[in-house]
Amino acid sequence: MSKITHAQLATFAVNELDRGVSMKLVARKIAGYLLDTRQSRDTAKVMRAIEAEMNKRGRMQVTITSAHAVTDTVKTELANMLGAKNPVFHEEIDPRVIGGVKAQVGESEIDLTVRGKLQRFTTTLVTE
Repeated sequence: MSKITHAQLATFAVNELDRGVSMKLVARKIAGYLLDTRQSRDTAKVMRAIEAEMNKRGRMQVTITSAHAVTDTVKTELANMLGAKNPVFHEEIDPRVIGGVKAQVGESEIDLTVRGKLQRFTTTLVTE
């Protein structure tokens, strides 16, 4: 039995997402395959392949982290601020977030959380 390539896994994952399968379920399927085939060390490579496949299809994944659900309007505004075209949103509810929201597309990030603002304030005080 031959192993499935990272590109094939990426195509499978994006096809599943396009069909409406939840991101959590797709992630579990990919993780299960990588564990079963002893390729868990390739997780980052597979994630990059999935991102590349989404970009190839003109879509960008936007990860939004907040303490509570975020409205579609806020999601769209964050995606626009990050320059994401045809965004696919992945929302993470994190009770450790006191307030605000953080959005990430690839290497770009906007941190509007209370913790992020306090860290920037502290950095400003220390450098002045």
